[in-house]
Amino acid sequence: MSGPLLTHDRIRRMNRAPLSLAATLVLAAPVALAQVSPRGARLSYTRGPGTEGCPEEPSLRQIVASQLGGVDPFVGDGAWHIEVVIRRKGTAFQGTIALHDRDGRDLGCQEHSSAICGVLVEDIGLSLSAVMRPLLPPRPAPESVPTSPPPGSPPPSAPRGAAPPVSPDAPPEAPASKLPHPVVAPARPIPRPRPPPDRPRLQVGAGVLLGAGVAPSVAVGFSGFAGARWERFSLSLEARGDLPIDAEPYRGWTIGVSGLSGSVVPCGHADWFFGCALATAGGLWTVRDSTGREFALPYAGLGFRAGLEVPLSARLAGQLSGDLLINIHRTHFRPLHGEGWSAAPVSEAVALRLVAFF
Repeated sequence: MSGPLLTHDRIRRMNRAPLSLAATLVLAAPVALAQVSPRGARLSYTRGPGTEGCPEEPSLRQIVASQLGGVDPFVGDGAWHIEVVIRRKGTAFQGTIALHDRDGRDLGCQEHSSAICGVLVEDIGLSLSAVMRPLLPPRPAPESVPTSPPPGSPPPSAPRGAAPPVSPDAPPEAPASKLPHPVVAPARPIPRPRPPPDRPRLQVGAGVLLGAGVAPSVAVGFSGFAGARWERFSLSLEARGDLPIDAEPYRGWTIGVSGLSGSVVPCGHADWFFGCALATAGGLWTVRDSTGREFALPYAGLGFRAGLEVPLSARLAGQLSGDLLINIHRTHFRPLHGEGWSAAPVSEAVALRLVAFF
C-alpha cells in the first residue's frame, strides 16, 4: 500500500472514531499522567481469538519508542495502567485503548479499526505516543559558558605551590597534548516495524441452493467449498450437486434429471460484501424410468457471483449469494419421440451457506 493511500486510509479511520471517546483520552490522559512519578505506566497488550498473526507487544513498544526519540515509556511497576486489546470483528480488526488510574478507575477509551492488523497496531502506537509524551523526563539544560572577568579588575593571585611565572626571554615550551573528548554517537531512532504479511487462512463452507437455467425446471441442490482466505481475497474450489427432478418430454414417458459440477471461485472481499468470478464445468445425468438407461450430458459456464457475508463469531460467518452464468456449452436432450429441451443461454442460482475459518 503506497504512502498517500495509507495516510488517506488512516485519516478516514480516525474520522470515524467516536469524537467523545477520542476527546476523553486525549484531554484526560496528559493531565492524569502528568501527576505520575517518573516510573511511567504499565502496558497490558492482549490479542483475542483470530488475531494470532497480529504484531506482538515488542512491536507495539518499538512503534511508541520510535515516536519518543527511542525511549520506551512503559515499565512493569508503573502506577498507571494502559490496556490495549486487539479483537477480530468479521473480516476486519478492532483495537481498544483504555486508560486506568492507580485506583483502577477508567479515565478514557479509544477505538481503532482496520482491515490489516499491522496497520491497526501502528495506529494504536501513534496514539499511545501522544498519550505517553508527558511521561518523558525533561532534557538537561545546556552547560553555561564561563564569562570573562570585568575590565579593570586585578588578576587573580596564584595559589600556593603554583609554578613561577615564565620569563619573557625563555624559549616557548611545546604545548601539552590534550586528550580528545570522546565523541558520542547520536542516538538512532528505532526503525518502525513493517506490518506482518497477510497470511492466508483455511475456509470451509457448505449450504443449500436453488438453481435454474440448466435443468428443465428449478432444481434444489447442495454446494460445498474449501480454499484459502486473505483479508481482501479468497480462492476456493467448489462442488455442487442438484437433486433429481422429473421431466416429461413425452406423454407417459418420464425421465429423472440430476446435475453435478465443479467450479473455481476467486473472490474479492470488502467489509461484508464480496464479488467472485466463476468457471464451472459439469454434467447432467438423465435416467429413463421405463428402461433405466442413463445418459450423461456435459455443460460448462462462465459468470460471476455477488453476495453478503455476515460474521457470526470470530471463526464463523453466514453467506447469501447469487450467481449468474453464461452457458458456453449448453446441454441438449432430444428423445426419439416427443419434444426435447435445451439449457437456457443464461443460468442463475441463489445459495445460503455457512463458512468456517481456521
